[in-house]
Order: sequence, then C-alpha cells, then structure tokens
Amino acid sequence: MTNVSGFLIAIAVAAAVALFYLSQSSHVAAIGYQIDNLQATLSQERAQQQQLIWDIGRARSPSQIEDRARKELRLVPLAPDAIRFAQRSIDSTH
Repeated sequence: MTNVSGFLIAIAVAAAVALFYLSQSSHVAAIGYQIDNLQATLSQERAQQQQLIWDIGRARSPSQIEDRARKELRLVPLAPDAIRFAQRSIDSTH
C-alpha cells in the first residue's frame, strides 16, 4: 500500500509541477504579447510625433505664413510708399 500511495504522491507532485510550468509559460506569453503591443503603439506614437514636427515646421515657413495671410486673412503687402519712419529728433537738452 505504501508503494501505491508513494506513486500517487509522485503523480500529484508531477501534476502540480506541470500545472505550475504551464501557468508560468502562459504568463510569459501574455507578457510577450503586451510588450509587442506596447512596442507597436510606441512606434505609431513616434511616427505621429514626427508628422506633427514636420507639420509645425511647414506651418512656420515664411511662404506658408504669407499664403495663409493672403488667403485666410485677406491681407496684402503694404505699398513701399505707405511706410514712413519717424525722424530722430536731436534734442540737446535731453
């Protein structure tokens, strides 16, 4: 009877070790999938960041600013004779 109980204990221990190994393997696989998903998300966010940086640079370009001022704001350049600078006053009492 002790041989049978020892054998059953060995089977129970082996089954417990197998279940533990299986649960650990599943957990590692799940973590691997999470890492892959996070890396994909990070790549997408970096691509979006680069696109935004490019859009900002383009929006800041003088030609884009002038084009937007003309089309959206309906601004026109001033005629050269419309610009007058104040003369310096030479005041010796100052």
